[in-house]
Amino acid sequence: MKRTAVISALLLAGCFWSYDKDTGTPRVRRGTFINQAILTGELEAARGATVSVPPLPNWQTSIKWLAPDGADVKAGDRVVELDNTSIATDLDQKTQTKAQSLQELEQKNAEWVADLRDKQLDVERKKSDLEKAKIEANVPKEIVSARDFEDRQNKLRKAQTEFDKSQETLRAQRKAVASDRANLQVKIERAQREVDTSNRALDQMVLRAPRDGIVVVKDHPWEPRKLQNGDTVWVGFAIALMPELDSLQVAASLPDVDDGRVAVGMPASITIDGYPGMHFPGVVQSISAVAQEEVRNSMRRRFRVVIRIDRINRALMRPGLSARVQIRRQMLRDVLLAPRAAIAFTEKEPRARLASGKLVKVSVGACNAQDCVVTNGLDEGARLKL
Repeated sequence: MKRTAVISALLLAGCFWSYDKDTGTPRVRRGTFINQAILTGELEAARGATVSVPPLPNWQTSIKWLAPDGADVKAGDRVVELDNTSIATDLDQKTQTKAQSLQELEQKNAEWVADLRDKQLDVERKKSDLEKAKIEANVPKEIVSARDFEDRQNKLRKAQTEFDKSQETLRAQRKAVASDRANLQVKIERAQREVDTSNRALDQMVLRAPRDGIVVVKDHPWEPRKLQNGDTVWVGFAIALMPELDSLQVAASLPDVDDGRVAVGMPASITIDGYPGMHFPGVVQSISAVAQEEVRNSMRRRFRVVIRIDRINRALMRPGLSARVQIRRQMLRDVLLAPRAAIAFTEKEPRARLASGKLVKVSVGACNAQDCVVTNGLDEGARLKL
């Protein structure tokens, strides 16, 4: 069973040596040489929608409820519910402030109406007094005494002054009332805007799916886990993704010591770890220009390698699934191949150990983990000893 598994693994790698039918010893064979690079990574979506914390009156909040990772949802379904306690409390206070402002306006209106009515009545009285003074002042001075005539003229001037003063007081009061009413109206409108803002924020505390798809919960920014109920989030923070499954790709890591071993355009074979018997064709699409550290303060650096999947299986593939990628770096057809374990590289020149135990000088070309291309020193069919 173990030997079968090893041979199967070598077949998957695209290269293994032949065995002599009689003795079972490895021998030099002619075949196709494949040099591969093996990378590990996970599926991710190149495109999709993001479910993020919207603009809120309070910059920070927490997750009250979160859809399970990988859940299928329809457009408009609830995906995230944020804690609305502070906003609901704030809304109550703002609603109360608005009600108090409206009550104040109603009370002031009653006071203003009464005050303006009193001042209007005062204007009417002063006008009546002025009319009487005019009538008395119009009596010819020949009919009355000079002193009486002068007294009537003084009363007319005084009545005119009192009337003008009452009119000015009424105009000033009307202007003051209009100004106070405008200020109160501004206060009410501001309170209404704050109430409306809180109501909108309350509605926005439930984040819904922008379209049909699956929910991919984001990782916690500082802990090695997915986001969960109770975690603190803030405005603009991405909580979940709604990926487009047609844009799935593999994001893999290439150690910095292997820089140059993989290039854009190299063909690849992708195996999802959960489905080891299925292989999907792909091609290296991009390689990051700079190697980044694996974890914070780590000395290890890795390049991000993106592999395009040419045949996507929507029923099986989901973002976050781990994958193994075999990248074909080189392929040589119809060449002599010898098992690498039968060649010694400790000498100045490589030597192969024959089945008889004799060491012979050989010239080799490219090698992979199993085979080496023999360019000179061995014939096809030669029996070797590991």
